[in-house]
Amino acid sequence: MATAEDFERSSGLAAKAMERMLSDGLAPIPENFTLWYVYFSGNNPDLTRAIDLARRDGLAVSQTLCDELYKRFFTTDAEAQAIRETSDKARFALGRILEQLGNVGSETERYGNALSGFREELDQPISLPELRAMIAAIAAETREIVDHQAALQSQLQESSQQLAEMRVNLDSARREALTDGLTGIGNRKAFDQMLQEAMEASVRDEQPLSLLMVDIDHFKAFNDTHGHLVGDHVLKLVARMLTECIKGRDTAARYGGEEFAIILPRTSLENAIKLADQVRTFVGGRQIVNKARNANYGTVALSVGVAQFRPGEQAMSLVRRADQALYSAKRGGRNRVSVEAG
Repeated sequence: MATAEDFERSSGLAAKAMERMLSDGLAPIPENFTLWYVYFSGNNPDLTRAIDLARRDGLAVSQTLCDELYKRFFTTDAEAQAIRETSDKARFALGRILEQLGNVGSETERYGNALSGFREELDQPISLPELRAMIAAIAAETREIVDHQAALQSQLQESSQQLAEMRVNLDSARREALTDGLTGIGNRKAFDQMLQEAMEASVRDEQPLSLLMVDIDHFKAFNDTHGHLVGDHVLKLVARMLTECIKGRDTAARYGGEEFAIILPRTSLENAIKLADQVRTFVGGRQIVNKARNANYGTVALSVGVAQFRPGEQAMSLVRRADQALYSAKRGGRNRVSVEAG
């Protein structure tokens, strides 16, 4: 039973959530309320960090970002949903197969018993008409079992096709669950998985591993000035340019909002710094153009934080150090690369 203290705390969180929505010009809908209520409660550190990153420049959080955060933190995982649905379908398909095999087993047993009966009758004196009738009966029984076998084969083939479709659907759902819907590169979930795998490989192979955290400078102001469609175009363009800058085992992912991450297996800190500056220069040298509208929005700048994996540390420790370097680049004037503190 909720105590007076619980009620007071919940009321305070609700008031803060409403106040924040009003100050940011967000509609007081359940999704937005849930987002800010949990943010102020501090019960979801990843959500808190994502919103803090978005508000880092003191700008309001847009409805587009709220929708994205709500989908990421409060909706059912697409992969888990696909697994549940496919499991139900698989159970049904396997049930049909077992039923089909059970039926053919019964039919085969009946056919065997019929043939045994015919053989016993053949051991006895028999007339020509009786023999003709018996052969006709054997032929009829044989045709029936052949028909049953053909039906079974058709049913099993259909079930096999259904199971193959389920496998394809699961693979598709997995790809979707690991792909950022806007930019087409890996999402936060994919990043978490790939970073963990890269860390394990680094320890196993005794090879260096570096991480870049990349943020688009003044993106909120750019988004507010030119609109969300142009902002989305910029995010997609930056994602594409990041993938063009890397190769081999290197992996780019959208970490959240306007922040990206690049995992660099078998890469020393020195080489990671060089790549970070190449990425910053490459992206900063591209004009943002909308050919359909004949509009040129200028260029975007990147701030990049660089850190190297220390064997034995957790993934969040590596991310935190790269993120702190990114903050340092922001504080230092933006459009620059900053390296983790010694």
